[in-house]
Amino acid sequence: MSIDVLLIKPDFNDIAVMPHLGLGYLASALAAKGMSVQIHDNTLLEYDDHRMVGLIKEVAPRVVGIYAATPMIKRALEIAGLARKVSTDILTVMGGPHPSCTVEETLHCKDLDVVVIGEGEESFPQVVASHIGGSKDFSDIEGCAFKNDKHEIVLSPPREMIKDLDSLPFPALDMMPIELYFKKRSNFGVLQKNSRSLPIIASRGCPSNCTFCQRFLGKKFRVRSAENIVDELVYMKNKFNVTEFNFLDDNFTLHKRRVLEVCDLIHKKGLKITFRFPNGVREDFLDEDILRALKSVGCYHLDFGIESGSQKVLDLMKKGKKIEKIAEKVHLCKKNGFKLSASFLFGTPGETLGDMEESIRFAVSLPLDSASFGTVIPFPGTELRKEVIEKGYLVHSEYEYYNPGLDNFKPPIETQEWTADDLLDMLKKANQAFFFRPKQVLKMLPTIMLNPSNIRRYMVSLFRTIKG
Repeated sequence: MSIDVLLIKPDFNDIAVMPHLGLGYLASALAAKGMSVQIHDNTLLEYDDHRMVGLIKEVAPRVVGIYAATPMIKRALEIAGLARKVSTDILTVMGGPHPSCTVEETLHCKDLDVVVIGEGEESFPQVVASHIGGSKDFSDIEGCAFKNDKHEIVLSPPREMIKDLDSLPFPALDMMPIELYFKKRSNFGVLQKNSRSLPIIASRGCPSNCTFCQRFLGKKFRVRSAENIVDELVYMKNKFNVTEFNFLDDNFTLHKRRVLEVCDLIHKKGLKITFRFPNGVREDFLDEDILRALKSVGCYHLDFGIESGSQKVLDLMKKGKKIEKIAEKVHLCKKNGFKLSASFLFGTPGETLGDMEESIRFAVSLPLDSASFGTVIPFPGTELRKEVIEKGYLVHSEYEYYNPGLDNFKPPIETQEWTADDLLDMLKKANQAFFFRPKQVLKMLPTIMLNPSNIRRYMVSLFRTIKG
């Protein structure tokens, strides 16, 4: 057996084990060019090194493409080394937010040949075709970097972001073990009604200026048409027997007319589904019209990236929001019958422990059904990272610990105001203040009992909260 491309997502301690849309889109783009491709999600399948080497030997790929976010970069580079161990003829390629923001640093790995920068649906198939054709020079392919015969890093011209998202084929979820995801996934927390749910993304790019965001897909907000979005919902519903979806957009509600168009088309198609926004929506763009439209076609859960209850800290983060307006919109959403959750982040330079206490009080004051508390992470490519390096606040760059979900999480920032241990103490205090209220426990019980898999997830979360 021999294939053109093996796409791999490294094993990673992820809250939501779900089909990876990025690899799904890449697989579809490769298949559209007549290339054979296989997807391996090691977060789901959990192969050790021995089994990973066995897989690579078995499928004998010409190219191994590896996805990497910052916390998984160490493991991603190890997998590149395993591919190199199997055969020096295999072209190793890496993409995703981390290599896109650290091109030269990532390519210093001796086992990695190419980095695809930003969106890969156009660049990556060209790299693969060039390699299959016998070329080792990718300098005429926009949007990539590689090492030439002298082991020098060559950066090709940048590629424009894809303007017409409707031109992309739907992600190749049919190449993934979907039923296994339903059985093993931890999903998106206890507010989700149905474990048989699939992800979808309806837009790319973010025009906001948050200091902690990598924004590797650009600032320009690009959207799919209502028809294209609903066609994919229909396809997934029929193909995989699902009626619940997770929209992974950060900015779905940015354009009111488009939101109403999507809802209207779902209604006209008679599509009986439920859906939610677990990654966060901008509450400041919501109004009665949008909320009624979303509710009428099955939306039941909204998550907000509130991040802080201190106006000073929101301004430091460059969130472009006002505390009073946030509270007003959250209450409006609750009045319209939505389940609500929000994220809060501690540790912005200039923030004090008193500001963090203010965030906790604000979180408790809102009509939220759930909340998550974490710390800002100085990811490469962010304004935040530049600031903490300049001010001497960065205490480590152990990327594998840039994941607040880890039991042994190490906050990478300390300032004159607080230490890493202070942040961990504040996270424990926030979780206990929010979740240990009798009112909150009673509020969560019906949702927890609705789905048996929720019970285990809630108990794990409760244990971590108590443990701190």
